[in-house]
Amino acid sequence: MELPFEVGALYNRQKQIHGVFGGQQQGGISTPKEHPLVIAFTGEAGVSHGYHDFWDDDEVFHYFGEGQVGDMKYVAGNRAIGEHVKDGKTLVVFQMMGKGRPYRYLGRFMCQSSYVQPGTPDREGQPRSAIVFRLRSLEASLGLAASERDQAEIDAAIDDVGATSARRETEVRTKQRLFRERLIGIEKGCRLTGIEDLRFLRASHIKPWADSTHSERVDGENGLLLAPHADLLFDRGWISFSASGRLLVSSSLPFDVQDRLGLNLDTSLRHGIFSPRQLGFLEFHRDVVFNIPPNSRTP
Repeated sequence: MELPFEVGALYNRQKQIHGVFGGQQQGGISTPKEHPLVIAFTGEAGVSHGYHDFWDDDEVFHYFGEGQVGDMKYVAGNRAIGEHVKDGKTLVVFQMMGKGRPYRYLGRFMCQSSYVQPGTPDREGQPRSAIVFRLRSLEASLGLAASERDQAEIDAAIDDVGATSARRETEVRTKQRLFRERLIGIEKGCRLTGIEDLRFLRASHIKPWADSTHSERVDGENGLLLAPHADLLFDRGWISFSASGRLLVSSSLPFDVQDRLGLNLDTSLRHGIFSPRQLGFLEFHRDVVFNIPPNSRTP
């Protein structure tokens, strides 16, 4: 069915989602009566209870069903997700951005299967059996571009493999997509500009792709969401972040460029908290990428 949503864009749940299609305005799964649609919301609600939705290495999204207390049942919204193909309904997923905030559209998905995960805490902290759905994204992309450095390194990796380039290209692009999928669950938006619409952001590895291990390349915590001009500065080592979240600006960045960029490069400001894993990757960025003379940088 035709949907008035663009992947990566932000929408008001009450007005732009339920105001158009109806459905329950509370909870994690909405089933509009007048439209062949199932709407699932993913976010941080489950984290406080000890579980969260996640992407596995095969790019399958594991989505925990609804039910706050006791074992989850295969009824209502849970059944709607599991049977959406059989029922002829389109399944779409939105990401919660925080209380009172817009929701990010992640696109259309298809439920491949489900399983039961025992020992999952409920709202009261009691262990119960949770239903987890394996969802496959049907979208070509998340509306999120790779960083300049990432794209150059990916293209170089693909060019190096000769006769096996088609297979290698698929592997590399799959890893990059998985990295982006995991990154948006960790970083909500650009720390310098505040932009959260993925169509205007780039997925930037903190520890560059070429220097990262396989697991680091697909680790969402090895990344930042940055507006293109902020990504350019970060990728080329003109800016970085301290362990306390303070912005660092390279002495190599010309003052007239700083004035014309339109970015607030005040080094006294802090730009949020980084996770322990992010801090480890940022240490590498500060040591290897940041403030390196331009002639010494890897193209």
